[in-house]
Amino acid sequence: MHPITRAMTTALLLATLLLSAGCAAILVGGAAATGTYVYLDGQAKNTYSASLQKSYDASLAACRELTIPVTSTAKDGTSGKITGKLSGDTVIISMKLVGDNQTQITVRVGMFGNESASRRIHAAISRHL
Repeated sequence: MHPITRAMTTALLLATLLLSAGCAAILVGGAAATGTYVYLDGQAKNTYSASLQKSYDASLAACRELTIPVTSTAKDGTSGKITGKLSGDTVIISMKLVGDNQTQITVRVGMFGNESASRRIHAAISRHL
């Protein structure tokens, strides 16, 4: 590859990474987390070392703590979903069993996402686990 072409390709890749950095913020996880919080496409995800039932109960407790009125709930053996309202925005907390005693919880606030509200909800869930 020609040196100028290589330099331009490198510059383009760096610019792409810098421009996309705002869309994928990585946040520090809580003590019960097995990984880190990832905020991508309006959703905050984290995997917790907890059963689906414990994660579901902690998510409901987080809604109570943050005064998020729950409008619907659903749970089966491998997944769960809690829907509520926060300042007029719909909150969706989805969870799925991803391994033995490992549950991935995804939080979305509003149609386009709200990172700070999603982070607060995850922090509350973590406190209840």
